[in-house]
Amino acid sequence: MIRDIINIVTSLPSQHVIYGMISTVLCVAVAWVYGNCSQKLRLIILQTIGYLVIFNEIVFQIYMIYYGIWSPSTSLPLEMCYISALLIPFYSKNIDNRTLKNWFYFAGFSGSLFAFVNTNLSEMKHIYVSIHYFFAHGLVIFVMLSIVLDGYRPKWSDYLDVIKWTTVLVGSIIMINLLLGSNYMFTFEKPEGINFTLLMPDWPYYFLIMLLIGLMAYTMMMVVGLLLNDKR
Repeated sequence: MIRDIINIVTSLPSQHVIYGMISTVLCVAVAWVYGNCSQKLRLIILQTIGYLVIFNEIVFQIYMIYYGIWSPSTSLPLEMCYISALLIPFYSKNIDNRTLKNWFYFAGFSGSLFAFVNTNLSEMKHIYVSIHYFFAHGLVIFVMLSIVLDGYRPKWSDYLDVIKWTTVLVGSIIMINLLLGSNYMFTFEKPEGINFTLLMPDWPYYFLIMLLIGLMAYTMMMVVGLLLNDKR
């Protein structure tokens, strides 16, 4: 199984790997700047990133419409990580909101990390599709790093809170998918592209496994948070 996972990662398109490396370097660089500046400048950085998220999504939607590939069943920002990205503008205006911090720490980071080590993009010929993908996921990871730098440490109540909201989100997306005939968050079909679901059985088992992996990721992040708290 470990060899199969390694094969998935090593089979990723070179463009995915290059964009992923660039996005990772930029995340770390901006996080370093964020961690070494004043509180006022930190707020400016977060608000700027909030505007960049909106700009990125608008450009993506225009791009899809221009090339005639826009569809309500595939082009709406209803994947978990895109939803997380669109929460950044709200967080930049409400940085004391604990629920949003919980979401970015657990759901945002876990989802974006998985997006870096595998992909649901089936083809790479539309370059802005890839840019939109990594830009959104990278900004979510940065926000997670920023809240940790600001002193956020999760509690078990936060862990349970984000599980609650994840359940609400999954249930809502399932209903949207039934209405639109779509497959957002891959509730009814495996994602396309090079990803770990290639190693999983068909529906509904792969989806249950994905939920279990998500829960394991949340638990891992909780343990990391406890270790960080002990170190502090």
